[in-house]
Amino acid sequence: MRRRIFFRDIILGGQDGLVNVLGIVLGVGATQPLHTVLLTGLVATAAESVSMAAVAFTSMDAAASFYKKAPIDYNNPFLDAIMVGLASVIGSLVPLIAFWFGGAVTSVITSAIVLYVVGFIRGSLSKENAVRAGIRLLVIGMLAAGVSFIVGVLVGRS
Repeated sequence: MRRRIFFRDIILGGQDGLVNVLGIVLGVGATQPLHTVLLTGLVATAAESVSMAAVAFTSMDAAASFYKKAPIDYNNPFLDAIMVGLASVIGSLVPLIAFWFGGAVTSVITSAIVLYVVGFIRGSLSKENAVRAGIRLLVIGMLAAGVSFIVGVLVGRS
């Protein structure tokens, strides 16, 4: 009997939601008032979470059709869709709530901590160097968010 493990789904949805909304918070927040940032972040959270859930469903369904004898449990892509969608909502809300309560710096610090902790846990569970895995996820997330911030500043000022 195969066990269903949602770890991949949680990392996929959570990291994507967190990094994308952090990018929005930084990019839009560079030139716009709080209410605009919050509205934009909430709209992005809703759209992203539904989109990520749909992608999880269609990709797992396609994989199940293509790799019928794989050792991964592909029996219910709907569960994968739910997990990715929920993780995306949670990840998206991390930078948004932090921005609401403390502004851009608080949002970046909170998001960085969450990225590091998730990477650390991933490394621990997969028997990798947990510190290195934490730093890797932190750097990837911050680079992606930084690009969004730069675009927001450049477009917002033009």
